[in-house]
Amino acid sequence: LLEGVQHDGNQKGPLCRKVDMWVDFATLGWSDWIVYPKHYNAYRCEGSCPTPVDETFTPTNHAYMQSLLKLHHPDKVPCLSCVPTHLAPLSMLYFENGKMVMRHHENMVVEECGCH
Repeated sequence: LLEGVQHDGNQKGPLCRKVDMWVDFATLGWSDWIVYPKHYNAYRCEGSCPTPVDETFTPTNHAYMQSLLKLHHPDKVPCLSCVPTHLAPLSMLYFENGKMVMRHHENMVVEECGCH
């Protein structure tokens, strides 16, 4: 998805992308009340953003302008951040007030990353 994007020589490491981030409810001490899932991949965003950024990284208009300013004034403008641009819900089965409930929780899983 994000391979082959040209970027300036100042970029370090891999470009912005989605990577694994496993959440284990037992590790958090929540396994006694969360029935399902016991763990899930929430993913996270990692990597650098190219200067200037292109549409591959779904920048906002502000991010695009910031990346152009960064190109021309590298010491005065901060780099864009690799962040989630689309999140998905997660259905969970758990105990609430002594009753088992199933709820849909919004914004629990990173679907796409981009530069903002």
